[in-house]
Amino acid sequence: MRRPSHQGRIGAAGVLWALLFFALVVGLAAPPIPAPAAAAPARSERPKQATVKATVIEGTQRFPIYVMQTKGIADKYNLKIEEIKAAGPQALYTVMQTGDFQVSFGGWLSVALMRAQGYKFINVYSVYGYTNDVMVRADSPLKSIAELKGKRIGVFGGPSAATTWLFRLEAVRYFGFDPLKESKVQFGAPPLLIGLLEKGELDAILILDPQIVQLLETGKFRSIGNIGDIWREKAGQDPMLVSISMNETWARANPDVAKRFVAAYKESLEYLKTHAGVWPELAKQMGIKTEAGAKLLRERTASNLLTKWDKKFIDEQYRYAAEVLKVFGDAEGIPKQIPDGTFDMSFAP
Repeated sequence: MRRPSHQGRIGAAGVLWALLFFALVVGLAAPPIPAPAAAAPARSERPKQATVKATVIEGTQRFPIYVMQTKGIADKYNLKIEEIKAAGPQALYTVMQTGDFQVSFGGWLSVALMRAQGYKFINVYSVYGYTNDVMVRADSPLKSIAELKGKRIGVFGGPSAATTWLFRLEAVRYFGFDPLKESKVQFGAPPLLIGLLEKGELDAILILDPQIVQLLETGKFRSIGNIGDIWREKAGQDPMLVSISMNETWARANPDVAKRFVAAYKESLEYLKTHAGVWPELAKQMGIKTEAGAKLLRERTASNLLTKWDKKFIDEQYRYAAEVLKVFGDAEGIPKQIPDGTFDMSFAP
């Protein structure tokens, strides 16, 4: 009987072991197969473009809007600004009271009054302080606000405008008379008042920039007092005049858009304070024709642009309001107290 032969099975096993050894050697020598790349982190989504309706008076408060639209800042925050022009504070407040506005730039004290009357308005960020001058013709004998008692005075804000209150407060406290009671006051838009002053139908006018610079540039007019400088020197306070004011209902319904607008406006204020080259552009738009005029506009304006919005700053505004109320607390057109919610910090950068 023949013994079974194992030669074939041993040969097959040997081949199998040889193949396994070869595969192992090749595997060790080959470069490692790279692991699948991790997914790149998702880029933060660009916010959806939003249109903001801004009611604005031509002049200083519009300068940041111009910067936002021409220096890439509105694009950075994906905002489109729809401007609604107002001739002066009274026209601005009329638009606000219709409720058909989102953002405006008003005297914060006037906004507080309207809030006390039931309007849902809030102040959400600072814009600038007082830079208003009392202007007379160059040939006028008047040299001081103290000489305006009994005179014909044009005032660009209405009777409850923030500038009107400071003008009255200074006149009563430092010059011994109340213009609204002891002078002949006419309210109107700056172009109207300038025309009346030029014709000699008014003795003096309280107005704002850029019209002040325009008048000084002609050499035909001069200032007899800057109400902001007078208050800062005599009272030691530097109150805010204009703030970013919002329709509270709109702001609460669109908090992201409201925050983006405030951040863009603040960035534009900072741009104005640090980029001297933008001022000739602004001056030209305002009809200021000389290099000296552009320089004067920047000197008068840039240092008074405000980029603060914290508890300390807001407390300073309450202290100023207390000074106004001490003298005019019983007068119409001023809140007996500053309503809760007048200042809102939730939209500030």
